[in-house]
Amino acid sequence: MVLIPDKIIHLIRKENVLIVGSSDVKGICNVSPRTTFLLDSDGSIYWLELFKHKTYRNIQKNPWCSIAVFDKKKIVGYQIKGKVTLVKDRKLRSEITVKIIDRLTRQHRQRILGENKRLGLAKFTPKIVYSLNPNELADSPLGIEATNESLNAADMKW
Repeated sequence: MVLIPDKIIHLIRKENVLIVGSSDVKGICNVSPRTTFLLDSDGSIYWLELFKHKTYRNIQKNPWCSIAVFDKKKIVGYQIKGKVTLVKDRKLRSEITVKIIDRLTRQHRQRILGENKRLGLAKFTPKIVYSLNPNELADSPLGIEATNESLNAADMKW
């Protein structure tokens, strides 16, 4: 797993929203915001799969995802590519879900929990980090996990 640089972690915490990109087996892409997430101390990002629609279905077939975070005032941003797994372990799923829900406001919490009785939990493992800033080399990773799979993903031509 590649470590997410501190400046990106600070931006994620400041903006409090992630844009998750996924694609199905045919390559049809989907983007979706996430506000119910947790940055774990091991570098993983967990988020609640509340509605189990396109992203949820996509990651069951194609675990590669992209997360974008940006500061719209400073016009800077970053893209993190990695793999997502749906957390099956009940104890871990419960512990992380509670941590995420505790961060939510009372109004937001009631709306989410009232609509969703069976929450899914996704775990994102960073593999590649890119800058989205136009003044930096957008094609050059800021960080990459040195595995054949990650190196091949970094070279993919979309």
